[in-house]
Amino acid sequence: MSQRTHAVYIISVAAELAGMHPQTLRIYERRGLIEPYRTPGGTRRYSDADIGRLRMIQELTGQGMNLEGVRRVIRLTEENRRLRAQVDRLVRLLSEAESRLEGRPIRRRAVEENLPAIRRRDPLR
Repeated sequence: MSQRTHAVYIISVAAELAGMHPQTLRIYERRGLIEPYRTPGGTRRYSDADIGRLRMIQELTGQGMNLEGVRRVIRLTEENRRLRAQVDRLVRLLSEAESRLEGRPIRRRAVEENLPAIRRRDPLR
């Protein structure tokens, strides 16, 4: 299901769940830190993922990070998530290719020589 179907909280409820004032949510939206779903009538609706992001913003600002720093952390977190998904997909595809090449040593050797060693996992993961 899409985020839109899960965006059920109105701004006052979302603010309460995140421990913030509703005006703070509006400020974060204007600054591009959060993008709530808008109903056809223009009402903001927040999802559980939005609430999680608001809590992360609150935690980072509470530790002294300014909003530009928070924006960069959000961008890096999203890029990291995207890249990890891409690596997972490539590992799956490599595994499938290796399975199909079982018993074909010449082609298998070509695959092993020409693909980077993406099977090694990041120890920090």
